[in-house]
Amino acid sequence: MPDIAAIKRTLRGPMIPVITNLNDDLTIDHGAITENVRFVIDRGIIRGQGVLLAVGAGGDFPMLTLDERKEVAHTIVTAAKGQVPVIVGAQDTNPAVSIEIAQWAEEIGADAVQMSAGYYYASSEEDCLRYFQAVHDATSRIGLMIYNTHWEGYNLSLDQVARLAELPRCVSLKWSTPDGGYSYVRGVHRFADRFAVVDNQGLAVMNHILGGTGFITHLATIWPEHQVEMWQRLEAGDYVTAQRMQTEAKWPWSDFRSRMWDRTAAESPVVKAALELCGRPGGPNRLPTRSLNSEERAELRDLLKRIGVPHLK
Repeated sequence: MPDIAAIKRTLRGPMIPVITNLNDDLTIDHGAITENVRFVIDRGIIRGQGVLLAVGAGGDFPMLTLDERKEVAHTIVTAAKGQVPVIVGAQDTNPAVSIEIAQWAEEIGADAVQMSAGYYYASSEEDCLRYFQAVHDATSRIGLMIYNTHWEGYNLSLDQVARLAELPRCVSLKWSTPDGGYSYVRGVHRFADRFAVVDNQGLAVMNHILGGTGFITHLATIWPEHQVEMWQRLEAGDYVTAQRMQTEAKWPWSDFRSRMWDRTAAESPVVKAALELCGRPGGPNRLPTRSLNSEERAELRDLLKRIGVPHLK
């Protein structure tokens, strides 16, 4: 059984879904990925107060080939230089792909892989358990982070999470629920001793109060100092200030991203545009997504200025 206390000290702080930068010809820009990873590390996203999530949805994994997913994961692990934990997204509709990615993540020295139930075909509880079991049994060291992707048609019940918790190397829970209330709070409370529980609901303060260890944040890609400070406020028990930081910066940022999501359903276009507005590598997007247009970029610039992003050019 893994040392859960040690894992909770490692998988801790703002968790950044690292975007996959592309060249103009839409090939992978590994240099830009490395530059962006080093930027956030140099500004405080380090072990104990930060985690990197490679080739998850924020890294546009559905638009990458299997080989590209593996190459990008390797680039991020290499760029991290052991200074910050790396979790590799291993979600897929094909268990064989998830297994290959998990084995690769183990080989390159990542800390864990992100796993959800299968999608496209609606999962049953037994299907979900078999999927996790297959990846767990095909690896020997890598940790598994359980990811509740309820918007894909299957919502993990608390009892189902408890079943997955019987797999020894399930070490983390990336948690949100459809209602965002009762079941979310009960889940954090129930599993905070068993897992490093990562907030994916925008309830970072409540998550921390109940024993959670971190929160998902795209804002940290743009403004890592802000999210590190918010984490430090949480760790100090200064929940009023942490919530104010969430309310005044992260909420407007998330609201804008949600509006853009209705226009092009992916996570990276807004992040890439914001990076470019801050003079950093962003780059184009692969179909079916699109880059922000000039009006949207102007609105984004106004937002970044209003919330106080210091790197804005």
